[in-house]
Amino acid sequence: MQFPLPIPGIILLLLIFSFFLSDCALAEIDPPVRIAFLSDLHYIAPSLTDHGPAFMQLINHADGKTALYCDELTEAFIHQVQTLNISALVLQGDLTFNGAVESHVSLASKLSVLREAGIPIYVIPGNHDVYNRNAARFAGSSYERVPSAASEDFARIWSDFGYSQALSRDSVSLSYTADLSSSLRLLMVDVNTEGNIGVLKEETLAWAEKELKQARKDHRHVLAVSHQNLLIHNTLFISGFRMTGAEKLEALYRQYGVLCNISGHMHAQHISGADNGLPEIAVSSAVVSPCQFGLLTLFRDEMEFHTKRIKVSEWAAEHGSSNPDLLDFSRYARDFFSAGMNRQAAATPEHLTPEQTKAQADYASRLNAAYFAGNLTEFSPQDRFYQQIVGESGMSSLYLKSIRPDLGKNYTELRYSFGGTSK
Repeated sequence: MQFPLPIPGIILLLLIFSFFLSDCALAEIDPPVRIAFLSDLHYIAPSLTDHGPAFMQLINHADGKTALYCDELTEAFIHQVQTLNISALVLQGDLTFNGAVESHVSLASKLSVLREAGIPIYVIPGNHDVYNRNAARFAGSSYERVPSAASEDFARIWSDFGYSQALSRDSVSLSYTADLSSSLRLLMVDVNTEGNIGVLKEETLAWAEKELKQARKDHRHVLAVSHQNLLIHNTLFISGFRMTGAEKLEALYRQYGVLCNISGHMHAQHISGADNGLPEIAVSSAVVSPCQFGLLTLFRDEMEFHTKRIKVSEWAAEHGSSNPDLLDFSRYARDFFSAGMNRQAAATPEHLTPEQTKAQADYASRLNAAYFAGNLTEFSPQDRFYQQIVGESGMSSLYLKSIRPDLGKNYTELRYSFGGTSK
């Protein structure tokens, strides 16, 4: 037999239930919040290079960064972003080429134009930005060491770019939180403190949990940002790419309903986890072809993401440049990036003819460029050259096998409902 609760008991239960709902209910994201994300700019101050043999030797045998024109690319981005009507700009690490204090100061000065135009900017360091032993000035055929930023230098130089506006700062890293609106909070997680590059400290994990609890009390949605990846995007891009301790942070994000994690570091545009309730968007490097950035718009119950290319050529034409590289920057950046892949393809098996070697190299170069751009819709595992290359031994075969799950897919856009449905 069931006994009805007395009236005072019913009232008490209703009060408790009402308190629980009010404590957990999140404010609706209205009006929409639009955020630009720029990753892995690798900016070097003009005062640190004369673009001589030492500098060119370094970038010509690196990973395709168009560092020769990073100053012009940055100016073009600043010009372009002022036309986008964004709520904020976030730079998720590797702001600088080699962590030199001069590069940090120069870049912060340039970006101040956007702050003065009323665009809030939030930054965290990447693994290149602090305690970098390779910080140098390049002159002619030589270089000399210059001071690299320490954590305190980074926080001081970038004080007006998130740190002085922070609601809370972690005591053992450069992590912090900041409100983007009355309904949305940024959780900026840094794992690049001296001695722990790429490692999530237990103290930072505890701080993040405290901040997630506070955000829930404050009825804020949370958008997380990191430099290193939280999720796995490629089986070859785990060690050195995914932060150590990511599993614990991912579990926290799922527990507290974090909307999304935005990262960079791998230089390739990719999206992982959209089908599992916690998407991570790894934004490609702004200084690697096709030199793009991300735009994320959050609506009442869904988000939309897409990439935009930096309009370097338009900027160069408007400023009267006669440099053919700048006036056709997409071609320059594409060819510069592809040159690295072509050098790797030179080690093609001896049984191939020169014509076959070139055909395979051209295919691999196009596929590699598409992978880093984030759009592989024109490629299939059934492609003849794909099957030939993966049938061989060597690094090219392993690499192409690793991107097989991404063939035919487009990671330059995402529409995602907070309920967990991607479109």
